[in-house]
Amino acid sequence: MRKTFLITGIAIALILLLNPGFLKAKSSVINHAEFAGLSLPDESMDQQEKDLGIGPVKSVVLGPLNSKMAGEGKVIYTNQCIMCHDIDQNKLGPALKNVTKTRTPEYIMNILLNPVQMQKENATVKALLAKYNNLPMPDPALNQAKARSVLEYLRSLVK
Repeated sequence: MRKTFLITGIAIALILLLNPGFLKAKSSVINHAEFAGLSLPDESMDQQEKDLGIGPVKSVVLGPLNSKMAGEGKVIYTNQCIMCHDIDQNKLGPALKNVTKTRTPEYIMNILLNPVQMQKENATVKALLAKYNNLPMPDPALNQAKARSVLEYLRSLVK
C-alpha cells in the first residue's frame, strides 16, 4: 500500500516539476467559490443528497461527532489525502472542508472505498475529474472502519 502511494507521490512530483504552471493554470480556470464544497454548478442539492455513490456502503447513521474516530481520520487524511486535497483550497483535487455539507456520508465513504469504479461510473466524480485535469484519485486501500474515521474527521471540519 505504501509503495502505491510512494509511486503516486513520485508521479505527481514529476508532473509538477516538469510542468510548473500546471497548478497555476488550472486554478485560474476553476471557480473556487463554486468548488469549495465539491458542489457542481449544474447539480441541485436534491441530486447531491440522493447520490450515495457506488460501493458497499448503502446507509450511514450519523450520531454525535465521535472525537476518537475523527482523530484517527485526521491521521489517515494527513498520511494519504493531503497531497491532493487541502482543507480550504483546491489543489490537485477539490478542497474538502465543506464536503459533508454537499455530499452524502455514503458517497464520501464509497469514494474512499471504491474510487476506481466511481471514477468510471459516477457522473459527479466524472465531472470533478474533468475539472481537475482528469487526474485520477488513487485507491487509498481503506477498510470501512478507516473510511468511517475519515468521514468523522471531515464532519469535524464543519463549524
